[in-house]
Amino acid sequence: MKTAMVIVSVSISIILLLPGVFSSPFSTTGDINWWCNQTPHSKQCKYHMNRFPKLISSASRLDFLTKAEETALQEVSSALQSIKSLEPKVASNAELSAWTTCLVFYDLAVYRLNKTLDTTISSTPDDIQTWLSAAATNIRTCNDGFSHLNVTHNIYPLVISNNVTQLIRNCLAVNYVNTQNREDMIHDAFSMNISRKYPSLSLRADCVVAQDGSGNYRTISQALSASARRTRTHFVIHVKQGIYNEIVTVTQQNIVLIGDGTDKTVITGNRRLEDGLTLYACASFKVTGDGFKAFLITFQNSAGDTGQAVAVASSSDCSVFYYCAFKGYQDTLYVSSNRQFYKKCQIDGTVDFIFGNAAAVFQDCTIFVQKPKPGGGLVVTAQDRDHPHDNTGITIHKCTLMRAPELRPFPQYKAFLGRPWSDFARTAYLRSSMTDLVDPAGWMTWQGASPSRYQTVDYGEFQNYGAGASTDRRVKWAGYHVIRDIRTAAAYDVTNLINGNLWLPATGVPFDADV
Repeated sequence: MKTAMVIVSVSISIILLLPGVFSSPFSTTGDINWWCNQTPHSKQCKYHMNRFPKLISSASRLDFLTKAEETALQEVSSALQSIKSLEPKVASNAELSAWTTCLVFYDLAVYRLNKTLDTTISSTPDDIQTWLSAAATNIRTCNDGFSHLNVTHNIYPLVISNNVTQLIRNCLAVNYVNTQNREDMIHDAFSMNISRKYPSLSLRADCVVAQDGSGNYRTISQALSASARRTRTHFVIHVKQGIYNEIVTVTQQNIVLIGDGTDKTVITGNRRLEDGLTLYACASFKVTGDGFKAFLITFQNSAGDTGQAVAVASSSDCSVFYYCAFKGYQDTLYVSSNRQFYKKCQIDGTVDFIFGNAAAVFQDCTIFVQKPKPGGGLVVTAQDRDHPHDNTGITIHKCTLMRAPELRPFPQYKAFLGRPWSDFARTAYLRSSMTDLVDPAGWMTWQGASPSRYQTVDYGEFQNYGAGASTDRRVKWAGYHVIRDIRTAAAYDVTNLINGNLWLPATGVPFDADV
């Protein structure tokens, strides 16, 4: 088996420094009260941390952070058990969906917090910040499920009767200062040989899925179950040509799905929020296992223009989608949390069809805006960063934004680049092609948001081109900026937003490391 050679251009890491709580070195020491006074939720900090008498008089930042993470883990684990005990009180199918989604994401929060404390892995400060941010996002995803389904009057007050989010936010603040100090990581190369058409990748399938019975399994879910018997770190599943009408959930780590092409291998479902399911639950394809990779597959939600209906919901850290298509209408692609990379993909939709609080980079992708239903709007992104210490954001890099074929006869429709789902939403378009589809204002307000949100968002555009790329008539928000220099633009690139130079080479997927 030949190992693919991947040539990348790696730039010097240049970070856009954002205001943080701490400015002192990581070796700073102080007593518990001093440390807690530096956190955004000092009252909760003091209540929990004073249980560690050895730290009361003096603690280093690392000691304090470790104990803060242990405390957050303990409280999230306790909250998870409390939420599990609420099952007999669930009063409707919609509430059951919200409750079930909570169990998934609280369990993921426990997993992420455990990773921050795992001394057997060579984690960088950026890794820790990513996992802490993901844990906080997981808790919000649980809460959002109840509010989206309007079931907030029964068990919901009991679900949110904890302070776990504040405890995780305190950890984020303590670790934030050190996320700029990057450490080298060595990854074992993983080579794949997909087909002669894509010689930069190589594949040795562990199993084959085929609807006609010519493979090892007829469904993707059956193949995923077989991954428990793997003999290699990565488990490669070749999904042969066909339309797989199956709701797939990938919880296993290092799963690789290889299709026969986006026009041949399709995974589809038709669930929607209006069916009484959370956004996560309605997704046709869900992935929570880290290190996920997909190639040459279409992921689809066929519910159509009947409301919010997710094609893919991903919270997989260090995940890659290459030559894939995402087809839906509203809320097509849910980039929930952690670090994600999309290369040469196609994403279709109308409203908020790339959304979530991951650190996600889209590179050399085609974004097709579809025709809206009467009276409907068109918005590409809805980023969900809700705290200044989250190292998350959406970057659209060297992509093409254009009308889908059915929208081309209707030049009167205009689309917005994004709107802020949360107060610190971060989205950047870098060197991308924009047709006259783009509204001259560029960015849309979020209904009901306070005016202060437009001061704290982080929206930027850098050297885009085409009939819709002019920034002369863009919004005048304090949080929107036309990026003038490459040093600032670099903060949003593959190297700096998702640390891609450290883990993408091992995937075999080509990428541009810098702007």
